[in-house]
Amino acid sequence: MLLYELPYPRAMTVDISQSKNTLRQFLDKNNIGVLATASLEAVPYAATIYVTYDQDLNLYFVTKRDTRKSRNLQKNNQAAIAIYDAKEQATLQAEGAAMEVTSAEKMQWVFNDIWRIATQTSPTSAPPQTQLHAGDYIVYQLMTPSLRLASFVHKDPSDYDNIFQTIPTQPSAQFNGFDEHTN
Repeated sequence: MLLYELPYPRAMTVDISQSKNTLRQFLDKNNIGVLATASLEAVPYAATIYVTYDQDLNLYFVTKRDTRKSRNLQKNNQAAIAIYDAKEQATLQAEGAAMEVTSAEKMQWVFNDIWRIATQTSPTSAPPQTQLHAGDYIVYQLMTPSLRLASFVHKDPSDYDNIFQTIPTQPSAQFNGFDEHTN
């Protein structure tokens, strides 16, 4: 069992293996999120996206090259994704650098998985970006050293430290968890 002690004033120990399984279960049920980007002039932009993940809990999404989110990411690759499960009152938050995926094999896998997700959630069975005339498809991976999962069901909101759980996703990377007081 791999344990990690979170660097908070009131440190808590997290079972990484169990936490990663919890993240996988959350992502299996919740594939739609909001991507936040910003221009070089710090003008914010948010867009709803389909999200998929790999075995290492790297997050991926597809868009087209000439969309506003992609133009923002080409100039300022810092981004954040939030995924919400209304029934469970849980949210997953991730932030980091969005990098273009260039491996043809990985691009095909992401595109196929996003298409699979879209057919399960959309009456048209095609991702919305297929309707855009905005250039070629582009696949992004959000490079984040950790994911932050929060559950508000049956939790005391005044006990903030126990609502959020930050789970490192890249064991070789130096952990730099989210600020514990930001949502």
